[in-house]
Amino acid sequence: MDLVLVVREGAQVGRVFTVSRGDRKTIGRAPECDIRLPDQGVSRRHCTIENVGAVLRVVDLESANGSFINGQLVERGSLGPGDQLAVGPTILECRARPTAPDRAPGEATLAYREEGTTTVVRKVVDTQYTGMEALAAAGKPEDLDDLQRAQRNLATAYQVSKMLANAPRLEKLLDEVIDSIFAAINADRAALLLHDASDGSNELRIVASRSRTGEESDLDEISVSRTVVQDVLENAASSLSRDASADARYKAGESIIQQKIRSVMCAPVSTDDSVIGVLYADSRSLTGAFAESDLELLALIGNQAGVAIHRAQLLAQLEKFFFDTIRAIVATIDAKDGYTHRHSERVARFAAKIANELGRSEEEIEVVKLSALLHDVGKVGVPEAILNKPGKLTKEEFDEIKKHPVHGVNILGHIESPRFKEILPGVRHHHEKWDGSGYPDGLSGETIPFLGRLLAVADVLDALSSDRSYRKGLGFDKSVEIIRQDAGSHFDPDVAAAAAELHSRGELEVLPEWIEPDSEPMPTTTLDP
Repeated sequence: MDLVLVVREGAQVGRVFTVSRGDRKTIGRAPECDIRLPDQGVSRRHCTIENVGAVLRVVDLESANGSFINGQLVERGSLGPGDQLAVGPTILECRARPTAPDRAPGEATLAYREEGTTTVVRKVVDTQYTGMEALAAAGKPEDLDDLQRAQRNLATAYQVSKMLANAPRLEKLLDEVIDSIFAAINADRAALLLHDASDGSNELRIVASRSRTGEESDLDEISVSRTVVQDVLENAASSLSRDASADARYKAGESIIQQKIRSVMCAPVSTDDSVIGVLYADSRSLTGAFAESDLELLALIGNQAGVAIHRAQLLAQLEKFFFDTIRAIVATIDAKDGYTHRHSERVARFAAKIANELGRSEEEIEVVKLSALLHDVGKVGVPEAILNKPGKLTKEEFDEIKKHPVHGVNILGHIESPRFKEILPGVRHHHEKWDGSGYPDGLSGETIPFLGRLLAVADVLDALSSDRSYRKGLGFDKSVEIIRQDAGSHFDPDVAAAAAELHSRGELEVLPEWIEPDSEPMPTTTLDP
């Protein structure tokens, strides 16, 4: 009888190798082995197995770590159904290949039945070595279909990896996953479902979905069978139904019939050690619209997407922690300069709005916000006696104040991060003036970096509109008018005009609680905002 080896532990859990009666196969790490186990604990040619009827005959090939049957080291031995073979860290379980329509869990094709034109396939797809299965099958020059399939899988793996790697943020990444499905598979609709950990339920929810046409009316309600989803989640098994209306697993979903869905595929979204979601694709146009090769591609996209999404989620968590830390530092800085309650956060909000009005990208606006948050970090190098001096500063004291942009660059310049390098021009040059009369470098016009020109407007806007110890805030109308009048002398005319346009539409102001201090402010100087 035919026997199968199912990988239970190791780098390829769920993969199945069939050993037909009379077959003799070599297990090892080398590419030429019949059963390749890409694990450093496996020798290049580890052992051989031969189907001699009811058992597999195992012969160790003087491997470095030995071959073990049911925990016993063997040079030669027999492996029957239910026995386990340990090859390095990989454990393979021997099973009899079932002749019934429903195959045992864990096999490559776990369930397969035909009812007229209806075919249901449930398959654990090896996505780690994309195209290798098809290449191995193409043993003869005339095996063109297998070679084309391998080439298609490899090309898809490259394109998907490239597409997902270039997605800058999680939201964009989710859209790119859907784009990848449409680029590789002739589906009418696609959806990505992920575990929702926000409320503790860990329920699956649709985080991205789209029809190929982009028409919202084409989406309606996407119904995914609970049976299929649970199977995908628990066994990392991809599922293909060539006629969903005749598939018992979808019969409970009335919308499948109402929406005239013909073909459906689902595949796991996987990280290295878990399944975090499900990919869904369907066709309304054709029964049998998808082949097993399409299922392999969907599983491939799910594997690539899982790793990319997991990485993006971790980066989002780190970014939140990072900005929370930055805000704590900024609060300390603002507290040091007594009257500037939440000044840096307001400057960041103003600057982001103006940058958006000027057509800057999301990535550029993130740099703007971070630079604005940290633009006054150099004030930690200015004596508190000067920062909090009531009344007018002497020339010497003001010269000390004017050093804070350079102090800021010196502090942040020690951080070895490209992102921090990008924000330094705003920190250094937010007190430069368009006519060259500013500090610290006396730059003028467009020789002033854009971040400096932008933050100059946002910084002065907040200084003018907020209360100070020596005056009440001027209000937004008056503050914006002053900035507009000083365009071309103090400020970049384009940046000043963008701020004025935002104000005219009522989109520049911040909430009152962002302006009023929480407690009685400390007095400050009259020369530096």
